[in-house]
Amino acid sequence: MNDLTVVTEFRLKLYPKDFNKVREFYEQELGYTVMNEWDRPDGKGAMFDIGGTTFELLSPEAGFKPIASVDVSWRVKDVWKLYESMKDKPYMVRELQDNDWGDTSFHITDPEGFLITFFAQTNKRVENE
Repeated sequence: MNDLTVVTEFRLKLYPKDFNKVREFYEQELGYTVMNEWDRPDGKGAMFDIGGTTFELLSPEAGFKPIASVDVSWRVKDVWKLYESMKDKPYMVRELQDNDWGDTSFHITDPEGFLITFFAQTNKRVENE
């Protein structure tokens, strides 16, 4: 690997049409902490600390780009407990399932249809439920 291309931070940026609605989803529904935010004439933004990466929302004024053929998968500590807390929410897309490749996952979407998969390695299940 080329030392010059080693990634030291990963940022995922989304440009939702309805910035406030999508921001509220990530902050209120998923419980992510805003680590930085701004509101300037050229657009507003919010950066969320989601653990292993920075998740950034940018308002349409900042350069809206439609989401096309992309989704994310986020490994979490306990996908089973997370699923139990979300299973009846309107944004649930696919129920919890064990996958042949060794993880257990489910899918949700944000208010604009961005697909998020939460997963954990199947053999790492927490048994103290």
